Amino acid sequence: MLKDHPRTQAYKDAIMRNPSLFRNKIVMDVGSGTGILSLFCARAGAKKVYAVEASTKMAKLCQEIVKENGYEETIEVIQDQVENIQPHLKVDIIVSEWMGFYLLHESMLDSVIFARDNFLRQPEGILFPSHARIYAAPCSLSTLYKNDINFWDNVYGFSMNSVKNSMMLSKVSKPQILDVASDDILSEPVVIAEFDLAWMDPYDLQCFSSRKFISISKTGKHHGLCIWFDVDFRFDHYQNVTLSTSPMAPSTHWKQTVLVLPSPSDVEEGDILGWEMTFKQDDKNKRHYLITYGGLDPEIEDHPMPCCCQSVRCTLIAEMLKKEEEELGCEIFDV
Repeated sequence: MLKDHPRTQAYKDAIMRNPSLFRNKIVMDVGSGTGILSLFCARAGAKKVYAVEASTKMAKLCQEIVKENGYEETIEVIQDQVENIQPHLKVDIIVSEWMGFYLLHESMLDSVIFARDNFLRQPEGILFPSHARIYAAPCSLSTLYKNDINFWDNVYGFSMNSVKNSMMLSKVSKPQILDVASDDILSEPVVIAEFDLAWMDPYDLQCFSSRKFISISKTGKHHGLCIWFDVDFRFDHYQNVTLSTSPMAPSTHWKQTVLVLPSPSDVEEGDILGWEMTFKQDDKNKRHYLITYGGLDPEIEDHPMPCCCQSVRCTLIAEMLKKEEEELGCEIFDV
């Protein structure tokens, strides 16, 4: 994780560029691991940092690192789950690197929300990061198909379709974690979920859906849907930082998550694609999700309003709504 430069540098920039936010403040680091975020906070001037780490082994290592760097008077390591800490503790800031694949898989967001509701001073307390968004875009997977699928068409002169079919089934049955090249993204990305950590409710994570129509911006082979996330460290009158896991950004250990389609299709610039996708929290493990995905026929299905596709009808509606918003001085719809 520490070798993931974009990830660690984003946290360092968000903290160290805003020392006035941390000076003489009390901070909680949820899931501290080695304690790197706690060390950034202490160096930025925090009065006290509670580094909360559930793993006994990792908490011991964190304590050794804290002592090694001379911050044992500032950073207190608490070996426990944050849900078990006594609620009398109050902090000004919560920092956490809680994100998982596609933002939510194996994430600690539930724990961060618990810490917010039980330990963060209200209403002035702040969270690092403060906002999160999940994006999606159709993609081509030429490298995956070449190496893992089409390879079995001709193996030293022999056809191995049985292996090819088994391999294809394994790719389709669960999301794939891949580094998708920016050139393989076939449209402008769309936001499929957005979270404001200061106000969101745990129920917001149980189930949410996205119904979208998009315009293809690049002719190619449509192999799947690429999903990624951004998180923001966003505060008024301070230097804001964004950590992006986009295919267009430097690669991170999260890479991108791809829903591979059973049957690829050829798409051309200007084509309209639609889908409906649902994320449902697993009843037995809240850190796992069941993702369902289905294609929508853009000719017969109702488009949301406003719609981000560039069909004539949706473009005209978007222009009408924009004009009405300008006249009324407010947003009619929250995209």
